[in-house]
Amino acid sequence: MKRILLTVTVAVMLVLAGCNGGGQGTASPTGNETATDGAQAETELSSPDVPDSLDIGISPAGPGSGGMDTVSSDMYPPGVDSSGVTNATALVTSHFEAAGSNAETRMAFKSSGGTLGLVHRNGSSGERLRYVNATTGRSGTWWRSGSTVVRRNTSQSPPVTYSHGETNLYTGYQFLGLFRVIPFVTLDSMSLSVDGTTTVDGQQVLRLAVNGFNRSSSDWNVRSGLQNASGYALVTPEGVIRELHWEATNVNTSQTESMTVTVSGVGSTSVTRPDWAGEYPDATVSTTSEGQVLALTHEGGDAIPADTRIQVGSGFSAYGNVTLAESLESGETLYIVASGRFGDYDVTASVGSQPDVPENAASFSRRVPSVSAFLDDVQLQYGPEVEAGGGTGTGFGAGA
Repeated sequence: MKRILLTVTVAVMLVLAGCNGGGQGTASPTGNETATDGAQAETELSSPDVPDSLDIGISPAGPGSGGMDTVSSDMYPPGVDSSGVTNATALVTSHFEAAGSNAETRMAFKSSGGTLGLVHRNGSSGERLRYVNATTGRSGTWWRSGSTVVRRNTSQSPPVTYSHGETNLYTGYQFLGLFRVIPFVTLDSMSLSVDGTTTVDGQQVLRLAVNGFNRSSSDWNVRSGLQNASGYALVTPEGVIRELHWEATNVNTSQTESMTVTVSGVGSTSVTRPDWAGEYPDATVSTTSEGQVLALTHEGGDAIPADTRIQVGSGFSAYGNVTLAESLESGETLYIVASGRFGDYDVTASVGSQPDVPENAASFSRRVPSVSAFLDDVQLQYGPEVEAGGGTGTGFGAGA
């Protein structure tokens, strides 16, 4: 990958705190920075006391005593030898190979824009993610399994959005997945030396000391306004980065910005489906009649009742709304046609039988839109089937 400038801390703050994908809640946790030994800042970020929250608190073990104790050769993970990190890409790759599919990752970011905490739990039956901006009180909570993503936001109506297939919500969650990677790829911008060993949860790990930025040899760069980086990484022999902390001075504001990450529960993390992500109807969207008719096929679960508002597309690419004349039961298909021109479409729909296609019918063949159903307490979003191999961080959805 060519040189990419990563404004790591600010980017995370802006995207996670400011995008409407996460919405905003009312809880506002507190964040504190306290110096432990004059060199290392321990980040403490408490979670809001709300029923649907994951505890976002982060409690790093710290760098340990460090020192150049004798390090046996079997302690060096991929990409590391006695001279330090020789191949950051190999190290980060080994981390995600070992911990990417089953672990709990906690992150705390502090910048001039405020303090943000994030926790991601990934298990065999699904994953959950929550972030809280301690400065603004904005937060977001997600549950995901396969191509199903559910988001809860109590400040919106309806408070729950359920998505199945490639929709805007699915795409947004894919994008959020990138932020689980960014803290680790910053290692490629740093000068890291071996500094002995320590223990995390009783396991001996290699300590790497952060000795400033090394931007000249990196394809992933932290922005130039951050200087004088210091910190540490604690890495298992298998390459799992159990802890990562660095802080640097923002030369534009003279403030200290920092990032702290902990990883635990590798191979033993379990994820349960929260009550608010309950069992909603599943459906997929496809096209017929050479792309001029949308087909919403109900694949299981409760019926979508009559008189439900159906929306085709969203935002700038919305075609319009139609009211469901009769309930849509499992196994049935709702056929939708949008006729007219952009900005002035007439949307019609019928259950069970394909309608006649007018000459001025819109074509959905280039980009299949999502179809949403609005119930009292949930918005149901449906899109095309997700292509095989589509997972967190591997592409963007097609639904609009």
